[in-house]
Order: sequence, then C-alpha cells, then structure tokens
Amino acid sequence: MVFRYGAMLLFLWVTAIGSLSVARPAWAETWVESNVDTRTALALRVGEAGLKTWLPAPWQIDPVSAGPSKGANLSVFFVDRLLTHDAAGKVLGAGIDRIVAFVIPAKHPQTGESAPFVIRVFTTNPQGVPGPYKNYVHASIRREQTQQGANLEPGTGGEQWELRNAAGDLVDLRLQYQRGVPVRTTGESRPHSAVDPSFFRIYRVDQGLDVVRSIPAGIDRVQGYQFRVTLTEFRKLFDGSEQLVSIAVVPWYLRQVYLP
Repeated sequence: MVFRYGAMLLFLWVTAIGSLSVARPAWAETWVESNVDTRTALALRVGEAGLKTWLPAPWQIDPVSAGPSKGANLSVFFVDRLLTHDAAGKVLGAGIDRIVAFVIPAKHPQTGESAPFVIRVFTTNPQGVPGPYKNYVHASIRREQTQQGANLEPGTGGEQWELRNAAGDLVDLRLQYQRGVPVRTTGESRPHSAVDPSFFRIYRVDQGLDVVRSIPAGIDRVQGYQFRVTLTEFRKLFDGSEQLVSIAVVPWYLRQVYLP
C-alpha cells in the first residue's frame, strides 16, 4: 500500500513536476505527435545557485513539495523511444531515438503558474536538432537493459546508459534493482522551453511507474546505483554535492503531443 501511494505521488513529478490537470483548455489544440517509450527517471537535489542560471526570468525554481520526490529540483529522464508517429499515423524520421533530458520544476512568481522547464535534451538523431524546445544537442547514447524473473515473482532489472557528446563529456547511469508491480497512471503536463519560455507543448500520458527508490518515502529496492555527469555546461550542478531523491523505472510510456 505504501509503495502504490508513493508511486502515485511520484507521478506528479514525473509527468508535470508541478500541477497535474485533467481539464481541457478552452483554446484549440493541434495533435502533432505520438510516442511509445520506456524510461528511467531520476529526481535530484542540486545547488540552486547554478541551477537558477538555466531559468529565464521571472521564473523561479520550485522544488517538489511533497511525496517521494520531496525536495527535488532537477530531473533527468533517460528515454528509449520505440516509436514516433504523427497524428495521421505516419512514422516520423527513423521512428526511434534515444534521449536524455534535463528538466527543472519552476513557478512564475506573478501568475503562480507551475511548469516543468526543459533546459537541455541530448538526442541521437542529428535531424532532431535543435528540436521543439530549441535546445537539443546531438550525442551518442548507448543503453543496455536486463530483466530476469520466474513464475509470479517480479524478478530483477538492470539499466546501463552512456551518453557522450561531441566534446567527449559523459553522462553515465548504472542501475540494478528489484522489480515491482508497476502502477498505471494517466495525466497531462505542459513543459516549457528554457530558450523561449512562451513556447510549450501539451503532453497527455498513459504510463506505468515502478518506484525503486525514494529517500523521503523510505522506498529502496535498488541493489546497485552509479550516476556520473562530466558535462562541462553542468559543472556547477554536478560538483559532488548533488543528492539523489528518487528513481522511477517506467516500463511503458504512451504519449500524445499537442500544440496549443
């Protein structure tokens, strides 16, 4: 019961990093894309002095206030895109991609609006640069995944991600964990671009969440963990003082993308 409650709260961070809404807006929307992914999501707490330089004024860092990711002010999403197609069902580009995205939860001090801000996305698709948020960078991304289990036991899982940019900088994740039964959740979020804060996309998501570690909620099924970032542009964020808050494994992530 505690695990399921924790997974539902983590969903507020994974999909929105702010407010979750099921209400439909009054303006017209254009369906532009659909994705089928598997993901691994890290919630971290890093130094705010370096982090706030990535947010456009007047937006401010808005750390997660409750739940398994309480206190997190940065998320890193490791995305294995299995299929991408447009609203007509036509495959876009190669149809697949591997992505690592860095996102900050933020709030507008005047309007009170909460929104995730996409500050950097690394993609293996050179045609995907600069991307919809105007901050995509081409990189080499390698993923290895293992799953073991027998009969009705959830079993174990493993993730290895290695990202290298043109300069040879590295993002490296190694994770081993005891699998659980995923919690299925749906919701909506409106991520904004840190390059152009007036631009955002609307995500409607159906996903499964397996929270394998949460420091605030006391969840820990992680058997091995290593996370290393040597990206020059993130040197102030990953200076050795960063702290892990939570990890979620997302075995399915189905998303429809709209423009307002």
